[in-house]
Amino acid sequence: MKQAKSRKKSSLLFRSLLAVFLVVTSVVVFVAMEIDRLQHESYVSDVRAETTLELIEAREEIEESIFAHFLLLQKLATIIEENPDLTQADFASYIASLDYQGRDIVNFATARDLVVDMVHPMEGNEDALGLDYASNANQYPGVQRAIENGRATIVGPVDLVQGGRAFIFRQPAYVSDPSTAGNERLWGIVSIVADYDEFVSATGLAALTEDFDVLIRSASDAADNGNTILGQPDVEAVNPIRLSFEFPTGSWDLLAVPAGGWPAHSPTYVRDRLLLAGVSALVIGVVLLITALAVLQRRAQMRLATAIDAMDDGFAMYDQNGRLVAFNAKYAELYRVPEGQIQHGARFKDIIRLGVEGGQHPDAIGREEEWIEMRIKRFYGQDAEFEQELANGRHLLASDHALSDGGRVCVRTDVTELKQALHHAEAASRAKSEFIDTLSHELRTPITVIMGLASLGKNIETLGLTKSLREELDKPEIDVSEVKKAFEVLVKHFTGTMEKQERSAKHLHGLVEDMIDFAKTETQKLSVQPEVLNIDDLASSVIDQSRMKAEEEGLELKISSAGGQVFCDQLRTTQILLNLVGNAIKFTEEGSVELTAYQDGETAIFEVLDTGPGISTEDKERIFEAFRQLESSSTRKQSGLGLGLAISRSLAKVQNGSLDLESEPGKGSKFTLRLPSGQGLSSKDDSGFRPPKNGLRAAE
Repeated sequence: MKQAKSRKKSSLLFRSLLAVFLVVTSVVVFVAMEIDRLQHESYVSDVRAETTLELIEAREEIEESIFAHFLLLQKLATIIEENPDLTQADFASYIASLDYQGRDIVNFATARDLVVDMVHPMEGNEDALGLDYASNANQYPGVQRAIENGRATIVGPVDLVQGGRAFIFRQPAYVSDPSTAGNERLWGIVSIVADYDEFVSATGLAALTEDFDVLIRSASDAADNGNTILGQPDVEAVNPIRLSFEFPTGSWDLLAVPAGGWPAHSPTYVRDRLLLAGVSALVIGVVLLITALAVLQRRAQMRLATAIDAMDDGFAMYDQNGRLVAFNAKYAELYRVPEGQIQHGARFKDIIRLGVEGGQHPDAIGREEEWIEMRIKRFYGQDAEFEQELANGRHLLASDHALSDGGRVCVRTDVTELKQALHHAEAASRAKSEFIDTLSHELRTPITVIMGLASLGKNIETLGLTKSLREELDKPEIDVSEVKKAFEVLVKHFTGTMEKQERSAKHLHGLVEDMIDFAKTETQKLSVQPEVLNIDDLASSVIDQSRMKAEEEGLELKISSAGGQVFCDQLRTTQILLNLVGNAIKFTEEGSVELTAYQDGETAIFEVLDTGPGISTEDKERIFEAFRQLESSSTRKQSGLGLGLAISRSLAKVQNGSLDLESEPGKGSKFTLRLPSGQGLSSKDDSGFRPPKNGLRAAE
């Protein structure tokens, strides 16, 4: 009987152990398979990441090589736009002078009115001459797309009329035509033809296929949509990495996988599986369960931390004791307390105190303890939203909310840009109001004078002087001397009246000219025609034109010119200097105004110094803003719209120069105009097109 019970217990224990073994084995096998799958996915993910980085690097190099062709095309378009009547010989000479290394280029060509009329080299490309794009069904869609976009395009591969396959870079060329709406018309198309095989090799596309299975196809919206550039279409079916080559108008899609496809296993998969099997055999029961739960918990925590860190706003969570239990990098960034002080377990009141001691809260200065106590009380009080200003000028929208367990959730939103936008909007509104007030005042005064004097001239017969002259003429015996005297008085009166009217008209004309010049600078249509000029002549001319005004104000006008040359537009540069000297005379009550001019290497320098009241630091940039004067009310001492210095700085920039100010209240001001000296050029040199740095259009 005992043996039977013993056998029964043993059998039960065996079955129990077997059941446990089967359960544990099943769990271990399942976990092992999952771990193996995750390892494989992780390995494939790493391979994809590495492959993506390699493809991005290769794409950058390829794009750089391809964009070299676009740059060459731009040069070709520029020479055509500047010389629309270029001959074949001149065209060939210009191409020969270009510095390009591309063996892939088959030819350069131009198509005046969309008919190929010039090609280089001529040998081997004679069949291209006379090609009418408008009647070529294969190439006209690409030509039309280039014209519609107004920029360079790349099309290909296409079959050439002279044989072979190639890529074609095209760009429309425009020439001036005052008779058209936009003052320019389409001259035609300039193009560069690159041999397909040589282009693929030269740009690095061929090298890309050595390490990857690739498919490159056009993604443009033209007739060549979906056209395969390189590779095999079946690459798309094996989950490839997708990138794009971006061009001025259009793009190519790049689909790629490592050569031979994605790896089925990691290089160490045999070792990994053996190790996993050994570890799995040792992991049993609760240890396995606890480990699995710990892993899952850790992953959940990491996901939560990642989600919190991904927030654009600062986030922090405190427990019921006011200790920090979670926060993101943005929260620590906003409150720049000493490194390491914002960490898990830190107390809220300690973090606040460190911020106050570090000067983070300007509204706490002078009442630190009171402010800290108030802040802690608010933290533990009702849910609240309020605005905080930090010492670094940032503005935060703070939100503190209570949790059910007594903890607190804090969210900090940076609203600095919103505050700045509101400030700029208010400033713009004020500037607009001030300008309207100034414009109204400045225009009303000369118009009132002109209208008043015109009315006076219209009613000449009612003037006392006219009546006096008439009385002398009506006398029975005319006294010639008295008549002559009355006539001279009348003439003198009308001469003075016309002078007042002329001054008012000139003032009004000046206001209109300022507005026109400013409008041109704002729309980037201001043109300049630079040439090499003598500094002495330019400075002397400005002084001569300003001398009478200085004498009227009782000021000494000086000039100090050391000679040299300047590369500038004479009219616009004179306008700048007259404005600077005129302002100095206008705002200097006594003393002198001096113009100093000299050449310093590659720079020509003009300095205007005065003994006026000077300008404060905060006003130094304001005076260069449009419609700004230090006195902007209608009762200010000096007239003007406040556009002079804004226009002058724009005129300096469009000539690749600068206009700066040095001043100190009570010690006068110095405006410095710097322009290229044109060193190495002469007035007869063909300086060509020099694009301005500020984007304004130079004269063509």
